[in-house]
Amino acid sequence: MTDIQRLLSTLLLRDVADPRLFNISITRVESPGRQMVDVWVFRGQEEDHKSVIKALERITPHFEHELRRALPKRRMPKLRFKWDSAFEKSGDVLMMLKKLEASD
Repeated sequence: MTDIQRLLSTLLLRDVADPRLFNISITRVESPGRQMVDVWVFRGQEEDHKSVIKALERITPHFEHELRRALPKRRMPKLRFKWDSAFEKSGDVLMMLKKLEASD
């Protein structure tokens, strides 16, 4: 899964010109089965995450093609992009902890 995460991160930097997808982080990649790979993404700025996911879904065929070329597997599972709201919440917790530290 780390190979997929690394390659997708490279493709996002190299091949994507859509401003909605700038500074997107792939937080984790999971495989719920052999047919699908869930790619969890997050962007630190406040914005409509549904439009980000839609933009990613539009260019998913390109990502799948490039992954098939780069990885030695014969059958590449489908990519499914999801917004990582848990990552967003973890950032909020870290900010609260930093504020508590500063008040000591």
